[in-house]
Amino acid sequence: MPLITWNESLSVNIEEFDGHHKKIIKLLNGLFDAVAVKKGISVIQPTVAELIDYTRYHFAAEESFLEKHSFPWINSHKHEHDELSSKVLEFQKQLSEGKAMVDLALLNFLKDWLTRHIMGSDKKYSSFIKEKGKS
Repeated sequence: MPLITWNESLSVNIEEFDGHHKKIIKLLNGLFDAVAVKKGISVIQPTVAELIDYTRYHFAAEESFLEKHSFPWINSHKHEHDELSSKVLEFQKQLSEGKAMVDLALLNFLKDWLTRHIMGSDKKYSSFIKEKGKS
């Protein structure tokens, strides 16, 4: 059973970003599966790195899109991205030093953050874009 399942309630009605979110969910579920079957650090660490790298790519693309469309709440949106990035990069450092491990609490935190972010901040830009008739 996956940690998180894509459904239409998570759609921001922008194909590019729905695709990004689906890939992040797939990567997060892959990490969950690796932890569930007790894969070693040699599998988990690259999976974490891939999730981080793709999320960075997504954040940059989303922020560029929001700047292009003069989204009025872009600074708070970027701040949410920056806060998560900072936490996750610190975790990655701890993981590489053997001072942390991927566990269910971390996975649930990431799932909850992603869901709240999409349903809150991302839906806000989705509504803005739709109201302005932009794409």
